Amino acid sequence: MVSGQPYPIKGLVSYAVNLFHTLPNPARTREALERLDFHLAIDILPQEHTRWADVVLPECTYLERYDDLITVAHKRPFIALRQPVVQPMHDTKPGWWIARELGLRLGLEQYFPWKTIEEYLEQRLNSVGLTLEEMKQKGVSIQKGRPYLEDWEGRGTPFKMTGGKIVIYCEELAKAGHDPLPRYEPTPEPPEGYFRLIYGRAPVHTFARTQNNPVLARLMADNEVWINREAAADLGLADGDRVMLVNQDGARSGPVRVRATSRIRRDCVYMVHGFGHNAPGMRRAHGRGASDTALQTRYAIDPISGGAGLRVNFVRLERGSRTSHRAAGRA
Repeated sequence: MVSGQPYPIKGLVSYAVNLFHTLPNPARTREALERLDFHLAIDILPQEHTRWADVVLPECTYLERYDDLITVAHKRPFIALRQPVVQPMHDTKPGWWIARELGLRLGLEQYFPWKTIEEYLEQRLNSVGLTLEEMKQKGVSIQKGRPYLEDWEGRGTPFKMTGGKIVIYCEELAKAGHDPLPRYEPTPEPPEGYFRLIYGRAPVHTFARTQNNPVLARLMADNEVWINREAAADLGLADGDRVMLVNQDGARSGPVRVRATSRIRRDCVYMVHGFGHNAPGMRRAHGRGASDTALQTRYAIDPISGGAGLRVNFVRLERGSRTSHRAAGRA
């Protein structure tokens, strides 16, 4: 979207994804959105990326809609049904309705031969001997199946590598010009006065989706920045102090409360992902805490897998006003 290579991308449909809290380097994401001719956002919340959309289609929440069947091929395969428990509020529509209506208006009727989601689900369930009414009653259907390894008895190994189950020296990687043996590459150390930024999840929230939920916001209204107790003392910081986080490229996020603890290394700070929203429409989440994504201006791409390493950013703590945990909770 930014480079226009190998061809220009003119339109984007973003569905149930918070673009500015999912992708590193949000400034680059904004640049990509600015280059589009059209951006359609489908969401249930007025998050920041929806303000960059030409059209917003408001979806109803998961408690107000049917979704496609959840099919999981675990050791014990199962099928699960999501069904509405309350009627949708306001002028919101389920995702299946949005997709079908867009398809019909684009002349793609042959891909939507059903009129209702119940008709669609009934047809799918009938193919495995189930009915929608039956699934409404029990919610989950355990399917017959055998453990994975048993499925391969008499058919050879399921592993596709030329060396069998374990490969120490990978010929395929060597032929592609990559290291055939894993080689350790040390990561850069934090500069003087900086800490490596690491992040993770909390059992209260789901990614960056639930911070505006009134019930969950009462349990966890914002995040904290964990810092080693001794490192905090060296900086003259204590529990409840408010700080701004500033990364190696000058990106800033906060203010966020300090949590001084012995449960983290001296060279790292940690924060829960999903906070630091810049969306006034999200009244409970707007401006609460700090965003780790906003501080991820750098990332490392693995040349073999394409995976992105995001814990390659460093931050310093810039003192702000001091507020106690209790006062912050009342706020």
